[in-house]
Amino acid sequence: MLHVMTVKDQHVKILLKLFTMEFSFYTSMTNEQQQTLPPLVPPPSPLTMTNKVNLTGDTVNILRNYCHINSSIVFRKGNVIRTISNAENILAKYTSDESFPTDFAIYDLPQFLSGLALFDNPELDFSSENYVRINSGRQSVKYYYSDPEITLKSAPEKNVKFPGGDITFELNAEDLKKLYKAAAVYHLPDLNITTTGGKIELVLHDNDNDTSNTFKIGVEGTYTNKDLDLDIKMENLRVMERDYNVKVSSQLISEWISTDDKLTYYIALEPK
Repeated sequence: MLHVMTVKDQHVKILLKLFTMEFSFYTSMTNEQQQTLPPLVPPPSPLTMTNKVNLTGDTVNILRNYCHINSSIVFRKGNVIRTISNAENILAKYTSDESFPTDFAIYDLPQFLSGLALFDNPELDFSSENYVRINSGRQSVKYYYSDPEITLKSAPEKNVKFPGGDITFELNAEDLKKLYKAAAVYHLPDLNITTTGGKIELVLHDNDNDTSNTFKIGVEGTYTNKDLDLDIKMENLRVMERDYNVKVSSQLISEWISTDDKLTYYIALEPK
């Protein structure tokens, strides 16, 4: 039977011939010459989401700090990690270098982090819907997620609409460390942020004790009123020791943004 070659058959024959010619040319080249050619399959984009994540030391330290705000956490897909206190008076947000491929909940965050410390350079594999596998060399752990309904309160999704600062100032890590130490040494539970006398001062005091010891630090910044006196409970000041741009609102909320813009805390103020 006479076979009539169709246009499609002709196209296939031409493509096969071209491929054979190119492949023969490629195999005749030296290794050095082959390496100068573009890859036959392009490498994956650096933004491509994978199921495997290696936590940076900075992210681990942030999560340790989060343990002091809430022992449970819900991770959302992406690179923004949020937490909120049970009393909903502290909220934190961190933009991490790594990106998580899925939503998942951890009920006992301190235990999870202690488990990670058992490994050298642990890799988190999120291939399963029910658990994360932690791998490092010959070691491996299967860590099951918690029920999202149990930890749902630990899962803020929206950004806070900050009303604007009546007092704005910079606080460096060294001064923040001194505030923490002085509060512990003198047992001072209140941090009053005042503009009395035309300057901004951070005053540690016990507002329930008229004869309380007092510790002050002056800071540079701006304010809208010379007679502001706003109060944060030191037990709610659970920020990491970093440099911050701080805004305090008379609407009883404060915003603490690290100078690298990666870490933000919103802390409620006390009513007078």
